[in-house]
Amino acid sequence: MSNSVEDAINYTGSSLITLNCIVSGLASQLKAAQGTAGVEAAQAYALKIADAYPTAGDVGPDHKAIAEFFNGHK
Repeated sequence: MSNSVEDAINYTGSSLITLNCIVSGLASQLKAAQGTAGVEAAQAYALKIADAYPTAGDVGPDHKAIAEFFNGHK
């Protein structure tokens, strides 16, 4: 694999991990402020957005991963 492809993959991976850390912090604060009901409302909204999101082949929202993320913060 060329360095530029490897660099792009590494950058993408790091960006996804960073985004997950940020969103996890927000979900934790949501739970603290609004309780499980707030997390459930956020999950419902995220799944609604995922349903409307256009997909391109194998690239699209992962409904199961969305549900697992929010279920882990309830």
